[in-house]
Amino acid sequence: MTFASRAYYVNNNGDDTQPGTRNKPFKTIQKLNSIKLQPGSKVYLAGNQVFTGPLILTADESSTTSKPITITSYGGGKATIDGGKGQAILVNSNYTILSHLNAKGAGRNDGNTTDGILLANTQGCTIEDVTIDGFQKAGLEVNNCTDVKVLKATARNNGSAGISISGTHETSKNIVIKDCLADNNPGDPTNLTNHSGNGILVGGSDSVLIDHCVATNNGWDMPRLGNGPVGIWGYESSHLTIQYCISYNNKTHAGASDGGGFDFDGGVTNSVIQYCLSYNNEGSGYGLFQYEGASHWANNTMRYCISVNDGTKTTGAAGILVWSSTVDSVDLHSCMIYNNLIINQQAPAVSFHQLSKNEGFLFANNIIMAKDSLVNGPSSGERFLGNIWWGIDGGIPKFREFDNLADWSAATGQETLKDKLVGLQADPLLRGPLTTTLTDPYQLDTLSAYQLQDSSPAIDRGLNLKALFDVILPDQDFFGKPNNTKPYPGIAGH
Repeated sequence: MTFASRAYYVNNNGDDTQPGTRNKPFKTIQKLNSIKLQPGSKVYLAGNQVFTGPLILTADESSTTSKPITITSYGGGKATIDGGKGQAILVNSNYTILSHLNAKGAGRNDGNTTDGILLANTQGCTIEDVTIDGFQKAGLEVNNCTDVKVLKATARNNGSAGISISGTHETSKNIVIKDCLADNNPGDPTNLTNHSGNGILVGGSDSVLIDHCVATNNGWDMPRLGNGPVGIWGYESSHLTIQYCISYNNKTHAGASDGGGFDFDGGVTNSVIQYCLSYNNEGSGYGLFQYEGASHWANNTMRYCISVNDGTKTTGAAGILVWSSTVDSVDLHSCMIYNNLIINQQAPAVSFHQLSKNEGFLFANNIIMAKDSLVNGPSSGERFLGNIWWGIDGGIPKFREFDNLADWSAATGQETLKDKLVGLQADPLLRGPLTTTLTDPYQLDTLSAYQLQDSSPAIDRGLNLKALFDVILPDQDFFGKPNNTKPYPGIAGH
């Protein structure tokens, strides 16, 4: 049955034989599923009521940006669509808006076997102010979709991931994930062969923006050893930007890998992570990873980011970890890591996995602080220039097998430019204290503890990356201050 474009109301006190108006509403989601909604239609579900799902949207293909189909709540509070053991919402319609709703599943260990909300093969859709809870797979799965916005979504208590974007570069592109929270997505109890328990995951996509999002307490119940979950990350994707995000207290299975904050993984190209904060993750704060069989990993940037005491449990983790399972350095090449602040009181600040090969990795103008190991692991194609290095908490920091910067530089040429030592082993004099509990990404510029004191030796000491390597700095630093033509001393303003 086809109805003209109009408003429909659904209320537990309604009747499916009624016309679906506000005064005479439908009673069930199933009645909506029998209607092929026309462009411009609006569906209002009674707030603070629970409706048995799934809601299945397969609208007319003529839907346009000027006439989207909208599903939302009315009357105060959010309506909840209960998917039980299955999906709550399936969207196969273009230009659909899901707003101010809850999607509820039976629980990842209690019978649910699916994603919560699935967008598949659509374009122009928006998910806004939606909470997704209790699904075994992803809370929100966006598969082979283009021009999608995910805004103010909360995904918690799901299995494989909070929010997952997947597809191919041609079919999954131009996606924005903004102001979202992925909290306590512990793992998929049925997945015994691969990672699960991710916060926000992007795979096989092009031009995805993750902005002002938070991932926390994910991955703690992944049911396997081996590769594990990460708070916010991507693989086999191009033009992925992760910015102004916080990833903290993420975990993995005891004895497994990963459990980190952020990760550019196998096959990521032409992507940027910037203005992000990672802290107290069991795995590495920032992973630059390449797995065997992935497409080439190349031309990526990590800048203006902070890692504080990451790598709390996972063996081999660090503030920044470079890892590859291939033997050819061309598979992991060309990365600019500059103007970051890495602080670690228990794990290495920067580490290279023992089997890794890389080329064209430049670490420049970073502030790197650790109690014991400032940099460790075998050398490959990386280069360190213009960094500030310092030991904290009374430790004796190591530069790989060397006891100080001067010896390391003399033996390896690291931190040497035109026969001049350009790195500095000195206390950068951050304001402190060197810990954080920040959870609001809109407050990142208030982290004054990580700014430089006026007497800091790091002020105006950084190398001019534009002149040396044609690096174009962004318009502002971590704290929102305009960048100028002076060499910038790592992340910290003063």
